[in-house]
Amino acid sequence: MCAAVYYIHFSAPVRESPLSPRAFGSDNWGKVNSFEQVAAIEDIGIGPLFEDGMVYRAFEAVFRRGEPWHSTEWFKYNKKLIEAGRPLWNCTTTDALKERLNGEVRALYRSMQTHGFLDQRTIASRLGDQNSDLQIFGTNYHSSVGINHEIKIGIGEQGDLLFLDGRHRLAAAKLLKIDRIPVRVVFVHRRFLELRVRHVDPMAMDPEQVRQVVSLYLNELLERTLMIEYIDFDGYLAATKAASSGHWRNAAARWDYHKTATDFIRLSKPSAPNKVLEMGTMGVSLVKGSDTIDYAEKWNYPGFRPTFLHDARTFPWPFKDKHYDVFVALRVFHHLLPYQKECFLEAKRIAKNIILVVPEQYDVAELKATSAGISEAQLTDWNGGIPPTVSAKYPDWIGKIYYWNEEALAA
Repeated sequence: MCAAVYYIHFSAPVRESPLSPRAFGSDNWGKVNSFEQVAAIEDIGIGPLFEDGMVYRAFEAVFRRGEPWHSTEWFKYNKKLIEAGRPLWNCTTTDALKERLNGEVRALYRSMQTHGFLDQRTIASRLGDQNSDLQIFGTNYHSSVGINHEIKIGIGEQGDLLFLDGRHRLAAAKLLKIDRIPVRVVFVHRRFLELRVRHVDPMAMDPEQVRQVVSLYLNELLERTLMIEYIDFDGYLAATKAASSGHWRNAAARWDYHKTATDFIRLSKPSAPNKVLEMGTMGVSLVKGSDTIDYAEKWNYPGFRPTFLHDARTFPWPFKDKHYDVFVALRVFHHLLPYQKECFLEAKRIAKNIILVVPEQYDVAELKATSAGISEAQLTDWNGGIPPTVSAKYPDWIGKIYYWNEEALAA
């Protein structure tokens, strides 16, 4: 039976499955090639979240924080297995494992950064296209490209997504915040089908009926996930309190420009939460699930790390042209001296809409070398003489808010 390809969002909760592949006709989930099977097993249960696993934490350490593979808990665990005589991915020594991780696995991650997450049919097609710039990840990955080699999941009794196979790809996709991750569904629990389709015996459903139920359910999950959730006043106060920084001692006075910035984001109609990039949020994001960027020295809020650790004064920023629908920086740009113009031009390069709050005057003696106010005339000059779509002044120290839409940034 040829399986359908479905899509899940990077933020969709995926849990480890406690089931053995032997219940589905194989000793390895990767070899299972029968899909949308109805599972009658009682009390499947669910394991921990995928992000709590050693592999995801290792990928996060290497690709987000720049740590070496050998420093991760996962590598140390695999090292013990290899030393005990158990080969992993045809690696019989730790040096071979390092070579694979620094070769094929890094290449896999870079390919996703460049091309997105391609389904297996697309990969096969593009590998056969002489004009394609898609690179082969390595012999192991290339040899396994095939219609049944997507990430594999199951659907539990209550609709939980249960991870089965494709751990490296799912870890990379979640870290890269891929909106549409292709998956195949190996099994669907009988009780889940009973909840979704009344008066029908799940064990008597034909494969096409099961696929229709699965498709509808996963599409609903994807649509719900892609809905943009904006911060409100209560959420703002809770977030500023949790950040517990002196920066937020006057949080109430800052709400007005945060609210206006949120309205401008809505006006920009971002296609997904992670199509909004917020810089220097100090622990308070306007959009739930947005990408955030800051540099490590200033990010000391427990439990809240930026998506990207990058000093804005280092160029180029690590994003493709017009990758983001909206770029937001609230009271950040006056601290980017002497590269304020260059930072504005980078924001213009990577985003279709820009929202800034910046004071026109900033006279703090101890920060004079790195901070200065920016006038509307300067911003207009940097944008080729085209003024902001909207600008508005706030009282006292806050400064002005500026919004440039796509038309204003087109020059």
